[in-house]
Amino acid sequence: MIRPHHLINLCCKNTKTKLMSTSCVQRDLIFPMHTLGGGSIGLLFAAALQKSCGDVTMLLRKHHKPRLSVTSCEKSSTATNYFAPVQVCRPSDRQIITTCDIRAEIIGDVHDPIECLLICTKANDAITALSSIWDRLDRKNAAKVIILSNGALAIRDSIQRHFNDHQDVQIITATTTHGAYTEQSSDTKSIISGYCVVHAGKGLTYCTNNKFIDACQKVGWKGGALSEFEMNMMLWKKLAANCVINPLTAIHGVKNGQLLSLEKTERTITCILEELSSIAILEMESFIQAEEDVEVQAHLQRSIREELSVDFLKSFVTKVMTDTSDNISSMLQDVNAKRTT
Repeated sequence: MIRPHHLINLCCKNTKTKLMSTSCVQRDLIFPMHTLGGGSIGLLFAAALQKSCGDVTMLLRKHHKPRLSVTSCEKSSTATNYFAPVQVCRPSDRQIITTCDIRAEIIGDVHDPIECLLICTKANDAITALSSIWDRLDRKNAAKVIILSNGALAIRDSIQRHFNDHQDVQIITATTTHGAYTEQSSDTKSIISGYCVVHAGKGLTYCTNNKFIDACQKVGWKGGALSEFEMNMMLWKKLAANCVINPLTAIHGVKNGQLLSLEKTERTITCILEELSSIAILEMESFIQAEEDVEVQAHLQRSIREELSVDFLKSFVTKVMTDTSDNISSMLQDVNAKRTT
């Protein structure tokens, strides 16, 4: 019989993250939290977690300064005290769901230790962005680095290759299917300042850290905590959704849900998923090789071949399209804004 502790043992045997240095003291806390990435998902999660806990700081580059407000209260001795005014709106009528002022720091201006970092950047920007604040991570207390960006598995591997002292931090993977995009603030008196995020689709959020999931659930978001094996499986499914939705919405200039009614995309979607499925199954079967229990390994292999099959992935991708039907994909946003994607 397959028991819950089998997956926990498998997680410990197979995770690619090395054990942390014994000089580190782990603290089971995620707040205070810093978020890295000022795009739509970064803003959406910063606003939600601010509502959940109230101890969130956004790490932003200098070009964000004109959109920030400055307070005369609680002046920092080392830097200007910035806040990011954020509005979260519904997609249908642009009614404001949440309004909050989130503490913000300009990267390079502040050097205080970071205990927990949530990465929400684009995948190809993650290592560069992380390098800019890596020295601030509180290694003595085993700082947590939660990777919420697309391509979390690749980013995790890149961190381990790029930073020699990565074993002194906790690298945690997460994923979400929430849809969001940014637009001009609905406050007509503030044409430049602030951010407006359209929460275009309520999805699910998963993480290997229970505390992070608890914080998300406090604002009514659904999801759950996963083992390392379960998270890797989920990240392959999320990659399937990204590989289909991002390029096709960008090519056809449509929202996520409109892909469901487009003609002549079925074969393209199938070809994408056939390639991804074959790679994902090989990677996950390699992941479970260290499992010594033959029965457990056979059970996991069946799960891998079922849940990463083309048909299963197609159902998952279709559900994401439906759940985020009003969302403008990040790639289409980049194309429309003539940005690198």
